[in-house]
Amino acid sequence: MSSNIGRRRLALALAASLGSFVPVLGRADTVDASSTTLLIVRDHARAGTLYTIAPLYELLSVSARNVQNPVADGLQLVFSGWGAGSIGPNLVWYDTTPPQHRVFGDLDLAYVQGELLARTVQLRLGRQLVAGGVTGSLQLDGANALVRLPYGFGVSGFVGSPVSQRFEASGSETTFNPHRGNFAVGGRAYWTLVPWGEVGASAVEIKDRGDPSRRQIGGDVRLTPWRPLTLLASTSYDLYEHRWAETNVLGQLQVLPKLLVSADYRHVDPDLFLARDSILAVFTIDRRDEVGGGVQYGPWRAVTFLLDYHYLKERDGKGHRAIARTTWRPSGGTTLGAEIGFQSIYANPSGAYLNNGYFHARAFGSRRLGRLSGTLDVQEYAFQQQVNAQQNSFIGTATVGYVLGCGLSALLSGAGASTPYYERRFDLLAKLAYNQSYQLREVR
Repeated sequence: MSSNIGRRRLALALAASLGSFVPVLGRADTVDASSTTLLIVRDHARAGTLYTIAPLYELLSVSARNVQNPVADGLQLVFSGWGAGSIGPNLVWYDTTPPQHRVFGDLDLAYVQGELLARTVQLRLGRQLVAGGVTGSLQLDGANALVRLPYGFGVSGFVGSPVSQRFEASGSETTFNPHRGNFAVGGRAYWTLVPWGEVGASAVEIKDRGDPSRRQIGGDVRLTPWRPLTLLASTSYDLYEHRWAETNVLGQLQVLPKLLVSADYRHVDPDLFLARDSILAVFTIDRRDEVGGGVQYGPWRAVTFLLDYHYLKERDGKGHRAIARTTWRPSGGTTLGAEIGFQSIYANPSGAYLNNGYFHARAFGSRRLGRLSGTLDVQEYAFQQQVNAQQNSFIGTATVGYVLGCGLSALLSGAGASTPYYERRFDLLAKLAYNQSYQLREVR
């Protein structure tokens, strides 16, 4: 309970700190404002029963750039949060416990960022997303610093507390957070080789009230030794489990102006991306490797062909994944396409299916006429093994959008499906979005 109250106070303090800067926004060069209203009507399954829920969401983000001040260069103030309410008799389930409140929400971002010492040091304080290297994407209440050194060298570091969704207690058994804990620290060192690319090394450690949650080190490389060739590679090693968590290698070669060839390899141990005390780690695949590549060819200006194949290997089986896609853009506002694919995992040595494979076919298209736009997407899956006595799954979605003007746009989207898990399902989404930038330079 104390952790829950503490996080509420911290979130309110962050929001209040940004509120105290509102008068300063008038001295900012640019203020970006975004507001989105979403009404979603859909069926929600609980304990074998479908309930129709209708949550109304309001998403708000405001950022001020180049705020005039005597301390830091390029000062930025960023705020992003959302609130929601349940409309109708059924409340929205947003975690594993039965809903008790009709209104809920969360704070996504609330930070101040500026640069010091002739822009060689960048500081960020508040609720933020930390990314790069083995950190992945970590939502953090804390501090992040970047130091740019001579000759292309640099180092960054962060420290703080991982954010808990909707102010729930961190580390609880019911949390859906990918990072469980109340303390996180890490950083990355890099060397930029202009114009060849960049090499980096990074580390992250997360603890949950002193218990180890995640401790990994890794490296990453981005190289362009020859203009048509791009090489990307990254790897991470878990110091608790003494296993490689993930390794990715990708190469892309622009053979001709209309021909792009790629090859890649990936190894992943999914359980190492979860907290060490998470019960979900028990249900993850122990290890997965895949290797393959693709070819993208555009023989004509409006037509593109894509072929992609990967060989898959799990601890107890092997399989294949393949996709073929054709995209046609007859005009600037029209896109039409079709796709077919296949995936399967076979157990050894009998050849029986370890995981259910499928064939799939997809047709999609979009059209823009002035302020009006629309999309249509239809997908059909044929399973190799029946699921709940059914062999097929059908999903279709359609959207219509209209630009109202003055930064406002509206969208209506509907999705229908017939799957082994839902005999019939229909979702409806209505969206009203506002996006605008304001120039607020003072005239002296």
